[in-house]
Amino acid sequence: MRQTSKIVFALALIAAGVIWILNIVGVLPIGFSTKGWWALFIIVPCLFGLLNDTGDRFGHIVGIGLGVLVLLAARDVITWNMMWQIGLALMIVSIGVKILLFKGCDGKGIYEHKTIFRDGKNVHRIDSSFGRQNISFAGEKFEAAEIHASFGGVEVNLNGAEIADQAVLKINAGFSGVSVIVPEGLAVMVHMSSGFGGVSDKRYNKICSGTPQLFIEGEVGFGGVEIRN
Repeated sequence: MRQTSKIVFALALIAAGVIWILNIVGVLPIGFSTKGWWALFIIVPCLFGLLNDTGDRFGHIVGIGLGVLVLLAARDVITWNMMWQIGLALMIVSIGVKILLFKGCDGKGIYEHKTIFRDGKNVHRIDSSFGRQNISFAGEKFEAAEIHASFGGVEVNLNGAEIADQAVLKINAGFSGVSVIVPEGLAVMVHMSSGFGGVSDKRYNKICSGTPQLFIEGEVGFGGVEIRN
């Protein structure tokens, strides 16, 4: 899948470059401007995640849709008022399709937790939507986890867990809040990107080096990630 996504991405770049050149020399006259270019910071990461992620792609699809609407509004193809109305309508449709097709729906929202073995580590894959989930790894060895959260909240508690060296927690959150509770004194490195959201580190002591070390990475849009003791 990764090889396929690289090929698709490369072909898209080649096509964009060729069209741009043809436009410059007048062979293919297309009106071009950079107006609204910043919307690509929403579209491109979501598109890349959609092509590479084998889990729940709902958040990526929503992000791409919202990014396209923002781009159209910024370029005056539609009004900003229309953008919000269309975005809300499409979101409602997407939620209905998600609930209809997803197998793990219960009173706490849509939730699935499974463990896969990859790159020599046991990776917890957690998908959560439309609900609040509290996940504790107390008494377990924690090596890696991937959290996909949309339209809800997730609390990941690592207190009492046996943290493996170079452990990784990857977070992909859209319209959600994710709280990560880490033991005091644990070395944590945070590499998160955010669009219309934020990441806050509220640990008492922000230790970055030592063993074991936890890497928190990923992206958040229209939501927030909080790291605390």
